[in-house]
Amino acid sequence: MLSYLDFLIIAIKLLVVFICIVLFLKITGKTSLSQMSSIDFIGNMILGGIAGGIIYNPKLTIYDFIIVLLMWTAIMYTSNYLKKRSQNAKAFIVGNPIILMDHGKLKLDAFTAINLDLASFAVLLRMKNVFNIHSVEKAILEPNGQLSIVKKGDKDISVIVLENEQPVDNILEQLGKDEKWLKTELAKQGYKSFEGLYCVEYYDHHLFVIPNDAVS
Repeated sequence: MLSYLDFLIIAIKLLVVFICIVLFLKITGKTSLSQMSSIDFIGNMILGGIAGGIIYNPKLTIYDFIIVLLMWTAIMYTSNYLKKRSQNAKAFIVGNPIILMDHGKLKLDAFTAINLDLASFAVLLRMKNVFNIHSVEKAILEPNGQLSIVKKGDKDISVIVLENEQPVDNILEQLGKDEKWLKTELAKQGYKSFEGLYCVEYYDHHLFVIPNDAVS
């Protein structure tokens, strides 16, 4: 049976772990479940394992926990940095949106690739207040597991074609466009290069450059 001293040590470890995890979430920029991708959930599961190990293993000290947490924070921070700077890294770490329906037709290869059956798809639709598959023009499974839907008769959803000064190649490919087209269209709006452009949106056959606070 644990002594009062043992419980006191566990309580101190719990407090330190709680503070460290809050700091970890702030450093990595993830403070709510809605912001988290699959890699973030995996990271938090591992973080929970690290925390559990330090709390219940008397051989591990607070110092050991802080060292391991700093290592894990560095890994997560690096992955978040790579996601912002490289589209290829983002696709590998987070994944790309998956088109499940387009022009009112099911894309069976996409369903097979993610092992999704029609009954589960119908449940996802109902969660979006769409109660029949027939009314869906386009359905996209986002990297965070949410479903984006365009009903028949509605305009298509907007997409980001340039992010952090880099073209989003997979989105351009889905649109039947390429980097050359993007440069040409931006040149018509007076932009000679991608430099300084952090968000370019394509909606209803038009490009929209979204300004940011770094540009006067």
